[in-house]
Amino acid sequence: MHNNFRKIALAFLLTVVFQSCYSFTGASIPPHIHTIGIPLAEDISGFGQSEVPQDLTRIITDKFTREGSLQVAGRTNADALLTITISHITDESVGVRTGETLTNKRVSIFIQATYYDQKKQKQFWQRDFQQSADYPIAQNLVGLKAAIASAENKMSEEILLAVISNW
Repeated sequence: MHNNFRKIALAFLLTVVFQSCYSFTGASIPPHIHTIGIPLAEDISGFGQSEVPQDLTRIITDKFTREGSLQVAGRTNADALLTITISHITDESVGVRTGETLTNKRVSIFIQATYYDQKKQKQFWQRDFQQSADYPIAQNLVGLKAAIASAENKMSEEILLAVISNW
């Protein structure tokens, strides 16, 4: 009985200690940052899909709005600013060996994001992000657009996590 009590007490103590060490509630966001501005992504890729900057910006903004750790605000009124530059987009064959017929392609989006503290006038971080998605070549432009949307969605999740965890 005495041994069981020790095990229960140790388990309780470890639970309390580990709960106080880490939180999943966005504790990495500095206390003076409540709002974030997300201006339209700049596209220097030359890829030729003019809707990509608008769609990526909208998806990222929607993710922040739904997540709720930071309120999305206008660029000039926001405590922090997230700027995105689309550096390049590729659309390449996937896994084709000599003599095989091309069936799938992969679109990859490469961006540089900067997260900036407008109140203290300092940069939190600047990082490169890359996401990809495959599509059947038979789907042509419809498949390409769906793959771009999938890559943008994955990218927005990664950026959101980077901002709220400040990694």
